[in-house]
Amino acid sequence: MTAIAPPREPVVVQVARGLLGFVAVGHVVVPLVMWAREAVLRNEIAVAHPEFGVGEVARSADVAVGAAVGFHVVLLVLCLVPVWKLGGGKPWVRRLVTVSKLLGLVFSMVSWSASGMFHAVIPVVGVLQVASVVLLWVPAGRKFFAGCR
Repeated sequence: MTAIAPPREPVVVQVARGLLGFVAVGHVVVPLVMWAREAVLRNEIAVAHPEFGVGEVARSADVAVGAAVGFHVVLLVLCLVPVWKLGGGKPWVRRLVTVSKLLGLVFSMVSWSASGMFHAVIPVVGVLQVASVVLLWVPAGRKFFAGCR
């Protein structure tokens, strides 16, 4: 018995994979920038919470950087798995991208309100996430995923 090869991957899926790759890079860069600019983060915390002492500000910054690392590692995986698996045309991968990228938009709003450090980047990443989802649901994307069940 011969396995049926999935249909050729359409351009919209290839572009979505590329966009997810860019978003994945962002999930590596964000914690690194937070770590490198921890003094800026501490200052933001001190301004937002003048009642905190120096030690509490330092601990809060450490927690924020640690949380960013953990959070962005999960988001990195949720970008890299689809980059790897989208070419197979399995509908579950498209659903994973749809749910994880839309949740990513919600999480971006939390990041936006927590710090001004990434205000220039958050809208760009949001557009890339929305575009990756839209590309997977346009007719060419739907046809590709329907043909690979």
